[in-house]
Amino acid sequence: MIDKDIEDKVIHETPYYEKLHATYRDNANFTRYFSVLKKITRRDPFIEKLEHNNGKELVYLGRRIFTLQGDFISNYIKFLGDESQIDQWEQFFERYSKHIFNIYQDFVQGISSNVVVFEIANRKLLRDILTRKLLPESAETKIVLSERFGAVVNQLFSYIRNSLTRRTVVVDNIIIDSYEHVPFVPKTSYVDMMKVLNPTFMKKGLPEPVFTAIMKGMIRYYYTDETKRIMDALGKLPALNKKAIGDILRSRFFFPDESALTLIIDALQMRGRRLMADISEKKRSINEKMQSIRRKISETTNIMSDSLINLAEDFSTEEAIENMVKRLHRSVIGNAYDLKILKWEYQECLDRENNLKEVMRYKPADLGRLVVKDEWDPCVMQVLHRHDKIGEEQLQLIIRDALNDLKNDEAAQQLMSQYKTPGLLKEKYDSRLIIGKFTKIVDEIITPLVKCILLEELVDYYPKLSDMMTPEGIRYLGEEALCGRVSMIEKDVNIVPSDGTVSDVNVERYKNLVSVLVYDIRGSTFMGAKLKNAEKESAIRNLFQESMLYVAEKYGGIPVKDTGDGGVIFFAKNHYDIKDEKTLEPESGNMLGAVRCAIEMVQEAGLFVQRNLHRYHDWFREAEEREIDFEGATYATLPPSYQTIFQVGIGIASGHYPRELYLEKNAFGEYDLTGMLVREANLYSTVKAKGKSTIICDDATVYNTLLNVERFSFLSEAGLRIDPVQLNIQQGLEYWIRQRATRKGFIFDLHKIFAAKFGREMADTEKLKIVLDDNDIVIDESADIQLEKVERSKLLFEIYTETLR
Repeated sequence: MIDKDIEDKVIHETPYYEKLHATYRDNANFTRYFSVLKKITRRDPFIEKLEHNNGKELVYLGRRIFTLQGDFISNYIKFLGDESQIDQWEQFFERYSKHIFNIYQDFVQGISSNVVVFEIANRKLLRDILTRKLLPESAETKIVLSERFGAVVNQLFSYIRNSLTRRTVVVDNIIIDSYEHVPFVPKTSYVDMMKVLNPTFMKKGLPEPVFTAIMKGMIRYYYTDETKRIMDALGKLPALNKKAIGDILRSRFFFPDESALTLIIDALQMRGRRLMADISEKKRSINEKMQSIRRKISETTNIMSDSLINLAEDFSTEEAIENMVKRLHRSVIGNAYDLKILKWEYQECLDRENNLKEVMRYKPADLGRLVVKDEWDPCVMQVLHRHDKIGEEQLQLIIRDALNDLKNDEAAQQLMSQYKTPGLLKEKYDSRLIIGKFTKIVDEIITPLVKCILLEELVDYYPKLSDMMTPEGIRYLGEEALCGRVSMIEKDVNIVPSDGTVSDVNVERYKNLVSVLVYDIRGSTFMGAKLKNAEKESAIRNLFQESMLYVAEKYGGIPVKDTGDGGVIFFAKNHYDIKDEKTLEPESGNMLGAVRCAIEMVQEAGLFVQRNLHRYHDWFREAEEREIDFEGATYATLPPSYQTIFQVGIGIASGHYPRELYLEKNAFGEYDLTGMLVREANLYSTVKAKGKSTIICDDATVYNTLLNVERFSFLSEAGLRIDPVQLNIQQGLEYWIRQRATRKGFIFDLHKIFAAKFGREMADTEKLKIVLDDNDIVIDESADIQLEKVERSKLLFEIYTETLR
């Protein structure tokens, strides 16, 4: 269970899942709205739940909920059109309320925060259905219907909450302080909402246009505090680009003037100059490496060209020339791949440089366009700063301007006339009384309204009425549901429990590692016994090793040792500098290159047999066994013992330098590796499977890859035979939950690489026992698997592609 919990923690901290979390938990808006909600509401279990999730609350609603709420809206609209049908409405409402109560009760399960989750999600669904139904109706009709709907919806949910209190402690202050103070209005604009609320505003003592004018006048003074917070957040960004800056500005309520924008731009330019200097230094370093590789290609080509001329002059066999050409090919290809990677890194620097230049050219207007201004923001800001004051002269000016726009509204003019006071030169209004009425409206109407808006911004239900959601969104919903982080209404999911013992595990320790790859050539002993010719055996083995080293250098591997029947390859981020002998201090990084190298080594081993099958007749001419006719032979027609020749067993182990792996020059001046990882990789390379090469790696290698790839999928018993794009949300959710729950490994999608937990795909091994339960796997020096608890244990994975199965 501990291994599984660690794996789950790695999954949830991968860049891929962090991206999904930011999208579907809506990090920017969550930060923006939650901070406000937390300040303007009393402490509540629902607030604590949101804080724990660090993102929007996700709710999955079953089909019956949609049907019930759709029927409720349709039947009530029908009843309002003909109130003589009261008996039919009451019969429907009785059946409906019983169904809703049962679903409500089953979901709440005695958890107080679930009461709020259920009610917000259902109110939001009802509002969406009502909005769709009333789309063609006039504003006046919407006003009348919203008041009637608000009364019956509040009555319904109040009845259910009161009924639940018999079994559950219901903390519903957040609902009572919000929804029960405002009408149930379909989704609408600020202007239309103010039309709905204007009669209430008038009863409270101010016409809505006057209130709105005062509010807009006050919020102009609210930007100062946010400017410093935004500058602090921008200063912590690892890179400056339009998206990162926009995300910070979108996550805050910010109403800057030009001086505030200028302050931020000055800070951005100062930070940009420092980052630009870092990029220039990195470009210089990359350029030096590229020039060094180009010189090396030129020198190697000249030397080998001379050697080829000499071989042609003293021609004896084709093999000597072929070997020289292969060495040249390997050298040039290896350097060419290094150049390709460096050019990619250089282009990445140029892209960052261009992004920085764009940011450093910003004018206040450019930055201002990145500031999000929602039409409801003034209301939110007013609630946040409800105790702030406005100057007397400014207030008088605002009132006069607002009343000029209300000349034809007799009711508004009459209401405002009661606040008139005599003035020395011109008419004034009693600012103390008006601000008192303004504050009363803020407290009794605007604050509950803002709370409703915030609550519905912080809760998302699925599926949407459109039933549209991306496969990635469905996948994220399924993953979160299995971990108990989605409120599932009318759908049961077996939550995968965690024992909580790995909460302090630092997943970052897997992100940057070094790796050692050990490969073992299968059948080399058999080949030597059949050849009975050491010179020929050495030539054949060297020919094979050339093909292996060609692949290793292609992926940045550093050949450390030729073991005769295999080799040891080292992988580090700064392999260029190590190969150029500029340093012996490896840098940790992404070890996907080691995994891709192993895959291609297996593929190259197969190609080696195909390319050289015509030579078997000559190579094994002196075989003492029964006569074997190699003429016209194919791999499939070879005897099993000959098929194993040139299969490889590859082991990869990854960890931290220098604690688990140490690189140095030995007494002969050659590279040498020591440490636990070398012994482990060597042991993994001894795993044999009938009729195929094998690649076995440790969990650190797989976790490192997960933390460095753009996306991945789960490898499960069900496989990937279903295209999730063709599924609706419910089918897709069930599919991804099944994938996640039955996973036996991972698929690195962009590279089509599979990582299956060791043992699952190795049922036909000849020497190793297979463990199919959750016990730790320990492989001893004799390649036996034992079940025991030890201080150091690792999960092992088999690596393959579809073409290698």
